[in-house]
Amino acid sequence: MARDEQDSVSFFRDAEVEYEGSTFRFSAEEGRALEMGSNYWHGPGDPSSWLGVAVFLRARERVDGAPESVALDLAARALGMTVPRLRELIEWHENYMRWHDGDPEYRVL
Repeated sequence: MARDEQDSVSFFRDAEVEYEGSTFRFSAEEGRALEMGSNYWHGPGDPSSWLGVAVFLRARERVDGAPESVALDLAARALGMTVPRLRELIEWHENYMRWHDGDPEYRVL
């Protein structure tokens, strides 16, 4: 698929997670609003690391006060991937940014 064609493709899903009586939601529309520049899709369930991190950070804001695992679950559901795969993607991104920026303290998780 040509890059221009891929730019218009989105694989977000509406997501919902319950935790201790609260329901947290992340809509496909919210996800599509994050798609730009380095935040793109390689294919279904395969976001760029930048997009995966952006969605996780937004989900973490959304579930403020709940454990990080709730944010990971919400973000993974919205991205159509598993929590272990999302964690792996974020860890890869952290390592890349530590190398790229020369900042050994860079963290997302």
